[in-house]
Amino acid sequence: MSAYLPPGTLAAADRAINHVIAYGQSLSSGWEGAPALSTKSHHDNLMLGSSVRPVHEQASVWTPQGSAIFQPLIATNESLDGHHLSLETVASLPPDQIVLGETVLQAALFEWRARLRTMVPPRRLLASSAGVGGRSLEALSKGADPELFNRLRDCARLARDLAQGDYAIAALIMLQGENNAWALGGATAGTQAYKALFSRFLDDFDTDITSGIARQSAKPAVFTHQTGGAYSSEDLSIAQAQFEIARENRRVFLVGPVYPVTDKGGHLDANGYRWLGAQFGRIMHKVLTLGEDWQPLHPRAALLHESTIRIDFHVPAPPLAWGAAHLGHTRHLWDDRGFTALDHEGRIDITQVELRPTQVILHLARPAGPGCTIRYADAFHHGTGNLHDSETATAQDHYEYAPGHWPSANIPELVGKPYPLMNWCIAFRIGLGR
Repeated sequence: MSAYLPPGTLAAADRAINHVIAYGQSLSSGWEGAPALSTKSHHDNLMLGSSVRPVHEQASVWTPQGSAIFQPLIATNESLDGHHLSLETVASLPPDQIVLGETVLQAALFEWRARLRTMVPPRRLLASSAGVGGRSLEALSKGADPELFNRLRDCARLARDLAQGDYAIAALIMLQGENNAWALGGATAGTQAYKALFSRFLDDFDTDITSGIARQSAKPAVFTHQTGGAYSSEDLSIAQAQFEIARENRRVFLVGPVYPVTDKGGHLDANGYRWLGAQFGRIMHKVLTLGEDWQPLHPRAALLHESTIRIDFHVPAPPLAWGAAHLGHTRHLWDDRGFTALDHEGRIDITQVELRPTQVILHLARPAGPGCTIRYADAFHHGTGNLHDSETATAQDHYEYAPGHWPSANIPELVGKPYPLMNWCIAFRIGLGR
């Protein structure tokens, strides 16, 4: 990949209304992200109706909450049946009550808009969520029954009409993969099959929505997270597919893994959504404003010599460094830093891990046999790892501990500080050269 994308490759935020749509599973609609934090609007960002979410969380239609007008973008709290909930009500609910709250959209647009110094009125960013919790990519694709894909059509059509034609889709944020990673309900779990499904989904999105509704020729960039944490699988098939999709399709950008941020054992908490959203916004700025051809921290090659493995990485901001990622609200540093070595005899103990500016060196307890592969941030490590780069950027938003948040979310080293935005290594599996 080149360092910069050719001009005109992707849609630009140059219309009166530039729509950023989040789609996918529960992480796209902010499940358990309550109480929401971003309750005050920033800059001139917008949402459609009184929430980024529609009235019905699981229906095949997208009906705005409240009046069908553009309103300042904030985060809201709603029940699964679409009722707005006050902060006091949310704080009084039992911990296992599912409430929709903060999403990645608020921080993503805040972060991107704060860096868009050349954006002048009447150009605005609009955020909408069309995702449905607990759905496979098959169920979210065109032609499924019920056709949840229609939520995208409804949302884009309504926004276009309200914008009176001066409208474009600037970006699609995809937060999906957890259902497929666990192969729930027979969902596709293989790497190649998932890639084919994703490619078909993008083709249908462009035919029906990019061209058909938005009537734009330039395709919107697609920004994805990488499934991990509690939803990691042993073979990392979906995580690997997400990495390969971004590597092979120049309009798809893997922002990074989900495992570094705070969560509630699967779904993120309000700070986790806002933290991940800030990372999305930073990368959206790099791609859509600066034209960079973004790649996350990932391995380029792994070489084996007897019982030593040397892994070379693409590092956005060298040098590499170790850090403690979050398991829920607890930071954890693995002895093997999240790496797993496997050959035909099974798992090989890693006795020592060394760090170089762009390389990791693993020392094994025995020589690796045929078919040895290395995995990182796999199910053995609860979908987490400890490798990141030395990026010093921080978010516009700060970590907050607010009434109604779990007591464990009161993390002294984070509270009151801006979210750190170093680039964490994606989960991966890689074979060895010799």
